[in-house]
Amino acid sequence: MRLLALLTACCLICISSSCLASPAERTSGVGFYFDTVVTIILYGAPEGILDEIWADCEYYENLLSKTVEGSDVDRINHADGNPVTVSPETWEILARAKEISDASDHDFSITIAPLTALWDFTGGTDRMPSDSERLAALPLVNDDALMLGDNYTVTLPKGMEIDLGGIAKGYIADQIAAQIQDRVSGATLNFGGNVYAVGKKPDGTDFRIGIRDPLGGEGDSIAVVKLTDCSVVTSGIYERYFDLNGVRYHHILDPRTGISAESDLASATIVSPSSMSADAVATACIVMGSEESLSFLDRMGMDGILITREGKILLTPGFEDRFPFSVLTHY
Repeated sequence: MRLLALLTACCLICISSSCLASPAERTSGVGFYFDTVVTIILYGAPEGILDEIWADCEYYENLLSKTVEGSDVDRINHADGNPVTVSPETWEILARAKEISDASDHDFSITIAPLTALWDFTGGTDRMPSDSERLAALPLVNDDALMLGDNYTVTLPKGMEIDLGGIAKGYIADQIAAQIQDRVSGATLNFGGNVYAVGKKPDGTDFRIGIRDPLGGEGDSIAVVKLTDCSVVTSGIYERYFDLNGVRYHHILDPRTGISAESDLASATIVSPSSMSADAVATACIVMGSEESLSFLDRMGMDGILITREGKILLTPGFEDRFPFSVLTHY
């Protein structure tokens, strides 16, 4: 049993609502799952729904986390190349991950785990791999080698590992949003860089979701987008990083090199009804860079906000027609 899955009980903050809550009555809670702070705000919620959400979060943590012993991902990674039968949820995530990996020419990869294990962006050691370590791990990054079979079987070659950190939070946000859709008047589900807006605010207007300024401090927004029943997912080079010898290294690695992506993008925000797809696509965009990302998003039929390292804001065609959007900061 891992400590991560147990932390929420001690950090949960909840304001309960009654079974017959008015549309304006607010229920909120904060928990820690998936290595991130999860913030839930509900309006007009029935009693007990927040407990259901936390139970779902714990279920998915134990199912999908690479670091939870006995999870589907853990069993796949330690199967020594033998087939593993997984849950339908895990199989669905893996299938979509492979689709986006193919569509992005593998700029998004879930088999990147052997490379990410060589870096430390959060533990304070600022560890980066030697060239020999990195080059030895590169052949283990190959999403095409992950085979999905009948009856929810998964086969991964021995020595390879998967990590669903770039897509699982989006899947979970989608599932929880669907479960509460008809049970609340409105809600925001915030899984760190993944935000899902459900329904409307108590005054009947759309939710306003801030887009973080990648050149500013934590909490600084560069723009605001209004939306309902949709997700906003941001990947950025400011999230986890360290500076070493005058060079900034961030946690979004290029699967081809094993080094922090060196594109011109500081952040990529995808707006989509599918938070799972948006999660993976945003990561791929950081690796691609702005020009290729705009073409990629067009092919995927997805809307996005791209911000370069110089602070230039790029929108996919027609974005402002579909989503009211305002810029707060100019460079």
